[in-house]
Amino acid sequence: ATPDPNQAAYLGYATLNGGTTGGIGGSTVTVNTLADLKTALSDDIPRIIFLAAGTYTGSEVIKVGANKSIIGVSPGPALEGIGLRVLEKSNVIIRNLKISKVLADVGDAIGVQGTTVKNVWIDQCDLSSDMDHDKDYYDGLLDITHGVQYVSVTYNKIHDHWKGSLVGHSDSNGSEDTVITVTYAYNYWYNINSRLPSFRFGKGHIFNSYFLNSGDGINTRQGAQLRVENNVFSTVKKPIFEDGGCADDINNLGATPNSAPACSPTYTYTPPYTYTTLALSAVTSYVPANAGTH
Repeated sequence: ATPDPNQAAYLGYATLNGGTTGGIGGSTVTVNTLADLKTALSDDIPRIIFLAAGTYTGSEVIKVGANKSIIGVSPGPALEGIGLRVLEKSNVIIRNLKISKVLADVGDAIGVQGTTVKNVWIDQCDLSSDMDHDKDYYDGLLDITHGVQYVSVTYNKIHDHWKGSLVGHSDSNGSEDTVITVTYAYNYWYNINSRLPSFRFGKGHIFNSYFLNSGDGINTRQGAQLRVENNVFSTVKKPIFEDGGCADDINNLGATPNSAPACSPTYTYTPPYTYTTLALSAVTSYVPANAGTH
């Protein structure tokens, strides 16, 4: 079903800092061309934008204005070669879209970047490319960089790609990226070479997710503090590993090998919101059935 346009973010970091409401309270428009989509996203006025079902092809990244909800009409429109970029804009909701095969020289499937960016919710999307080209033919499926705060990434399928999701711009960007806060919950990651996610500097909570048939899993880097909780890893070569970060490994299944040191007791990182965890035995059935477009 098409997601409820009046539903604000209800899970994770995007619920904080006043919440993430996107276009709630603004006008509602349904678009069925890329030109109309770009126009509807181009300003910062609150607006709920329904993208009609169908396939939209091109080779570009569309910038998303502040105070926007972009919602795919069931069963979820497909953007092929077309990405979305939230650049220095806040209060954005992106739900029920399939985005695939965005070329590296164009950008990421979804890119969220900028020190002024706060409150972004990415939910029920299907992000992919293919493994038929070298690892630099496409870039990231979901990259969150340059000091973004209060992001929730929930109920997405992230699959068939070389470099999945990067958090934190570079090893030398700690001055911006230490404040990053991201929740990843109920995501289904499969057939990915690396970055599930690769997380630098900030704080991240990764829970109730299913990781399948992948290479390098969760990489905690450059002082990142992660809480990795209630996830299932199946046929993942390096489920959790470190390059200078830490990870509290809590009630995960299949999370070996894990080379990351625990954050506690050196750091006492506890997510500053309430949440519930699935029964671990339910993750492998519940997450694939509920993640992605509907």
